[in-house]
Amino acid sequence: MRGTTDFTKKILSILIEFALVLAAFFLSGLIRVNLPFGMHYDFRDTLTYSYMGIFYAVAFIFVNYLLGSYSSLRTGKIVKEFIFLLISDIVAGILTTSVIYLFRLEQISRAFLAIFLFVSTTFVFAKRILLSALYMKYSQTKGKEYAVVVGNDSRTEAFLQFICQERSNLDLKGYFAQQRNANLDASLYLGDTTMLSEGCLAVEAKHIFVVQGECSEEDLMRAIACGAKHGIAVSIIPSFERYLPKNGIVEDYCGAHTVRVHLFDTSEIMGVNVAVTNMEKTTALICDKIEEWRGEYICVANVHTTVTAYDDSTYCRIQNDAVMVLPDGGPLSAYSREHHFEEACRVTGPDLLKYYLETSGVNRYRHFFYGSTQETLDSMREHFEKDYPDLQICGMYSPPFRELTEEEDQSIIQMINDAKADFVWVGLGAPKQEIWMNRHKGRIQALMIGVGAAFDYEAGNIKRAPGWMQEHSLEWLYRLLQNPGRLFKRYFVTNTKYLLWKFRK
Repeated sequence: MRGTTDFTKKILSILIEFALVLAAFFLSGLIRVNLPFGMHYDFRDTLTYSYMGIFYAVAFIFVNYLLGSYSSLRTGKIVKEFIFLLISDIVAGILTTSVIYLFRLEQISRAFLAIFLFVSTTFVFAKRILLSALYMKYSQTKGKEYAVVVGNDSRTEAFLQFICQERSNLDLKGYFAQQRNANLDASLYLGDTTMLSEGCLAVEAKHIFVVQGECSEEDLMRAIACGAKHGIAVSIIPSFERYLPKNGIVEDYCGAHTVRVHLFDTSEIMGVNVAVTNMEKTTALICDKIEEWRGEYICVANVHTTVTAYDDSTYCRIQNDAVMVLPDGGPLSAYSREHHFEEACRVTGPDLLKYYLETSGVNRYRHFFYGSTQETLDSMREHFEKDYPDLQICGMYSPPFRELTEEEDQSIIQMINDAKADFVWVGLGAPKQEIWMNRHKGRIQALMIGVGAAFDYEAGNIKRAPGWMQEHSLEWLYRLLQNPGRLFKRYFVTNTKYLLWKFRK
């Protein structure tokens, strides 16, 4: 889960703090009027300079936004939250006093400003603590974990009934089985296991429980694949759970011991579920799942695409809708290793393409290349024919640099499917290639993989960074030096946002 609130909650939180700062401004004026010391102060001065209160509030909100204070309704540690408020107060205060002295507004009482800073900080700090407490209480009472069950034997009945009777954080949405159980409520039956993926999306399931016994290995693999594809937790209730050693029990749900299973771990980075993997595991999994994953796609993520997904919820959903999101960027795999995934390694798009080019004589896969310019594709073909004579190229296509018509798009889909490709390598650049793959999910009968600049590397248009720079996560710097005009703004903005996000985490 991303951990951020939706847009409406974020705006509401900002408006509340804006109103609190303005309320603190006028309250401070009333307090200053009644203070027995200092020069005489008239409340009309507060009204006259109310625009300074608005200016301060805007500056205060802007600094807090940059610090990420509105990314979640839950506060962090109290000390850290207080430090963020002090930073915001100092920056907003400096800006406000600069305006005061720049426009010679010295008649504004310094005592009033000191009171205002104290009251506004107190108001906002109290709001955040209170709102966080209310949010946590709401999460505990309303934040149910939607669950589905796969199975149809007596233990399935017992588990379902136990969930319905016991007060827990599970909210049962139903069960999947080859046929309906006459002893259970008919409304709970969601269909057979072939409908598992669509059914879990329909009920927004967050946890799949597979009751071992009646379920076949195929049912279990469907559940695991569904979990990996949609980011849903999958747990097995073993047939002989009473004999499980204590250290083998991952969780206990409603009296049933469960063991968590998955195709691969994922590390949530800025809302994107990045696979914890390495080249060997990735290629082995793809080779094993190539038939099952026809019509699906794999994203190759770096800091730029991850920050883009963090800022754009639609693009984030597109990333997470892939069967895998590979850590192309070194900082992503480094982040995973820092958060208890020691085995996380970088798997780049160019390296993945290179692997299948080099093993083309063994695996005999058919490859289609979509994207880039015709000149680049021609250079690639010449290079492939020379260095990979066994490579089966079933097609190459350079789409026009404009929006395709529906007829053109359908013609391209037909062309790729007629070519009977196993892989469609997509080199449109991010985020265009991920959007294209998502739109063609289920329509193109091959596994689509977005590999970004890999086409240019293979065509010889640009050189790849030396190995030592790749190993030390400096490939971005090498690319920046090659094309500073196009990449400077992208790297400066996205890398800065990523570092700020990482600091806040």
